[in-house]
Amino acid sequence: MKTVVFAPAAPDRLADIFAWTEERFGEAQARACASRLARRLEALAAGEGPQPRPCERLMQGVREASGLVFYREGSHCLILRERAETLEVVEIFHERMNLEAHLERLGVR
Repeated sequence: MKTVVFAPAAPDRLADIFAWTEERFGEAQARACASRLARRLEALAAGEGPQPRPCERLMQGVREASGLVFYREGSHCLILRERAETLEVVEIFHERMNLEAHLERLGVR
């Protein structure tokens, strides 16, 4: 099983997702969303789940994203960097958000 690690901005993104969901849909829905994301990460770290898709598919070749993959979980995308021993959570965003802007902000090239 791989160890899940978080890039510096990823925990803040999780907190933002929780706060946004709680504000609009209530605490129970926010907890359910957070639980689904956590279960997906645990499954991926254990080698279970779908095959990763390269981030270039999300960005349609606009930006270099080699080494990054994504998985969908509900309406969210998990942007990950998979290594032999670790699964690094680089970014988490809602499918309606602008991935290009988020990766630019993080300095991912």
